[in-house]
Amino acid sequence: MSRKLVLLFTFMLWGAMTLPLPREAKGQTPLTRAIIQQLRNIVRIIPKNQQGRAARLSESLAAEDALATGRASLAELRFNDGSLARIGEQAVFQFLPNTRNFRLNNGTVLLLIPPGRGSTRVRTPNAAAGIRGSALFVRYIPETQTTLVGALTDSNIEVSNQNASQSQGLQAGQLAVIVKDKIERVYEFDLRTFYETSDLVRGLNLTESGTKTNPDPAIAAVQAETTTAVRA
Repeated sequence: MSRKLVLLFTFMLWGAMTLPLPREAKGQTPLTRAIIQQLRNIVRIIPKNQQGRAARLSESLAAEDALATGRASLAELRFNDGSLARIGEQAVFQFLPNTRNFRLNNGTVLLLIPPGRGSTRVRTPNAAAGIRGSALFVRYIPETQTTLVGALTDSNIEVSNQNASQSQGLQAGQLAVIVKDKIERVYEFDLRTFYETSDLVRGLNLTESGTKTNPDPAIAAVQAETTTAVRA
């Protein structure tokens, strides 16, 4: 079985850093809070310097609080700028105060970022992904120190290794694999298959348009770009 097919099979199963901080640019909308708008099974909030506890629907997540999910679990966060994050099972995720920086220490996150909010960065222990909008997913596998970054739109997505000695731009339907401190390879994957099989995008209607446009303006802006990418 080819590496490409192995990676595609991995996506189907998903159903389920220490780089310097960039200076805030003009036009940036800093992240200050997030609301939990969907929970499934075991989801915990770990406040900074405190013990973890069970998360509650509609609860606010403050900057530097971590959100952790258990097996067969999922959480959905909505940020003050309209961005949406879906965190898959066995993940640890947080955002840093007054920046547009997310951190993923384990598991998978899907990010939908409306265009025009500014440059956003997602960090894992061995890599970083920069995006100006609008959709990507990131997975970190600590056992092998591997980061996977998949682009769902053509929106200036760029990945780099831990020390930023390597960088790579991604187009929609491309997946970067970073192992330890090296960008190993960029693969192509089928966007339609991803949307049909991934639990992280279920119910978001990211390939619909026209009469099925999302009534939420922020998500509709992302939907327009994801639909364009699938049809390309």
